[in-house]
Amino acid sequence: MSEALWATKPRPRLETPESALWRGEPTTLAELRAMRMQLRELLASHGRPPGTADDDIDRLLLAVEELVSNALRHGRGPVRASVTTTDSGWLLEVSDAAGDAAPVPAVDRDAALGGLGLYLVAQLASAHGWTAVEEGRKVVWARVDVEGAGVPPASDGAADEPAAASARTTRRATRPVAAPEAPPGPRTRGRRAPRRFSVVVTAVVLALVLGLSWLASVVNARNSERLLHQQVVQVATLLTTQLANGQTQMSDAGQVAIATGGQPGPFTRFADATIASPGISLSLWRMNGDQPQRLALHGPEPQLPPGGPASFFTTLQPNGQLTIAGIVQDPDPRLAYALMPRGDTGLVVYAETPLNRRVSVEAGAAFGGLDLAAYLGSTQDADQLLQTTAPLPIRGDTATVQVPYANTSFTIVAAARTGLTGPLSAALPWIVLGVGGALALAVGATVETLSRRRAMAEALAADNQRLYQEQRGIARTLQHALLPEVPRVDRVEVAARYVAGVDELEVGGDWYDVITRPSGSCVFVVGDVSGQGLPAATTMAALRFAVRAYLAQDDDIATVLTRLRSLLDITVDHQFATVLLGELDPATGLVRLVSAGHFAPLLLSDGRAELLECPVAPPVGVATTAAPAVAELRVSGPATLLAFTDGAVERRGEIIDTGLERLRSTAAAAGDRPLPTVLDRLMDATSAQGGRDDTVILGLRWTPSA
Repeated sequence: MSEALWATKPRPRLETPESALWRGEPTTLAELRAMRMQLRELLASHGRPPGTADDDIDRLLLAVEELVSNALRHGRGPVRASVTTTDSGWLLEVSDAAGDAAPVPAVDRDAALGGLGLYLVAQLASAHGWTAVEEGRKVVWARVDVEGAGVPPASDGAADEPAAASARTTRRATRPVAAPEAPPGPRTRGRRAPRRFSVVVTAVVLALVLGLSWLASVVNARNSERLLHQQVVQVATLLTTQLANGQTQMSDAGQVAIATGGQPGPFTRFADATIASPGISLSLWRMNGDQPQRLALHGPEPQLPPGGPASFFTTLQPNGQLTIAGIVQDPDPRLAYALMPRGDTGLVVYAETPLNRRVSVEAGAAFGGLDLAAYLGSTQDADQLLQTTAPLPIRGDTATVQVPYANTSFTIVAAARTGLTGPLSAALPWIVLGVGGALALAVGATVETLSRRRAMAEALAADNQRLYQEQRGIARTLQHALLPEVPRVDRVEVAARYVAGVDELEVGGDWYDVITRPSGSCVFVVGDVSGQGLPAATTMAALRFAVRAYLAQDDDIATVLTRLRSLLDITVDHQFATVLLGELDPATGLVRLVSAGHFAPLLLSDGRAELLECPVAPPVGVATTAAPAVAELRVSGPATLLAFTDGAVERRGEIIDTGLERLRSTAAAAGDRPLPTVLDRLMDATSAQGGRDDTVILGLRWTPSA
């Protein structure tokens, strides 16, 4: 059988010799996957024979991956691969330094030694073989033809291709290729009046441009106002910080006075050390009843508030908080303030700060672009002016902030001398108006063109819908082609159902199989490969063939599962698979089960439905050294066994126990019906609950011997 599949044959001679479309020399499986993506990109742009469809490219890429990975794993390097475009498809050639060692499929030997992918390539290719060449190398080749294209006559080198390959090519379903539509006839070009729709669109765009220009002007004004307000707030914060420093100095002076019992010497020495400005007057007073007595003075003689110090000092509270007396005007304007330290000492610290009401800020300094004025209190009275950088009143668009402080507040008024948002923002409304006007004319011309292409767009949309339906059909057909026909088993009724998930454009990795043994028992398998697409389908096919090969060697199901682990490695292949293997002896009712990360089956017997207990080993592909445990159960009467994949029970947003109970209750309610009806009921329940994953359900029904 091995020689019938892969025989020594010379490579086909191309009718039109051309350079290879793609060449590669991978050294690892990771490099092979990268080169596979590179080849797909090349085929998307060129190198496609007439009538090539996406499923033809997928078959070629699958053949490339299988032959090259087989050479990497079982041949000798360096491994070289090439793909050449022919009139009817492609010629794939893979060479390695294994000399005259023939590619051997896994028949009559341990399947773990490789060769499972050679089965798949033999089914995909219209012709295949291998030949030894110079320098101790061999070339394994396969011709992948486009389905529906005429296959050219075999060359001399491939004249002895077995009839089985020809039969396979004949059995492939050919997809009809739609005849190309006739090109439209010549059109008469001439000047046409603008369509009403184009004129309306142009007018609407102009209106939008005017609105956007006005909006840009409003936004610029609001941004200027916001930035001005932010700068005024920063000025207020700076002023508050300075006043807080003054209050701290006053508090410290009060603490010195309390600590020294109001002695003048320590107070004046402290004031000399902490007050740098010569114009600030700082004095220490003691209240004897309602009569103040000055104890010490630093700086010039205080002017004192109107009515004398007693009228102001008697309003103070011994809480250590600063109190503003106001601005004393005579003879020079000064800001007067005082505080009474905590306690019953009767001490008062009084200070007067001279006001330089007109100051200038250099350009480029902080707040140099603002006209500022600060007032004591909530009004903008000239007598209450603390400081200004411009003539009063401040002109322009102003921003005003009131800062509460001590027993009064400060009012800060500011206006920007220049635009705060920058020249570009100021010119933006005019830029929008000019560019938008030109854009309106361009849009009108574009709409005129697009309206004439509407019919073409509708035709393309119809084409896309047809292609989507065609690809969905191809994916569904490929999935079902990879699954076996439901076999006939003596004394066992077998039925199976497969439903693709929501994304029917992807081929899944779910599968099932039933294999009979010479002893009269049958082995059933249900599995699920992680991921989707052709990689998952390839792994699924390899595992399915491996199970059959191991069973052909009369291996026990536990041995089969152990050997499957050597075919997949999640660290290398980036895939894993859950597998349930079971063996049923319908004569005795003995059921043996072994699981690799898969759900245990559901048993219907004596009017009850229950999930069987089965030890679960790690999935295939996950490294483990523990041998899988086999669970055995003997069923005395008629029974139905249901094996399933995760699509039958898993739902987004619910725990797995809910899905298992839904499956169990549905099966129990339909248990006495014909087996196909039971499976249909389970599939209906799966669809009704919003299943999104591929779903496989395999059913076996038997009656043991009396």
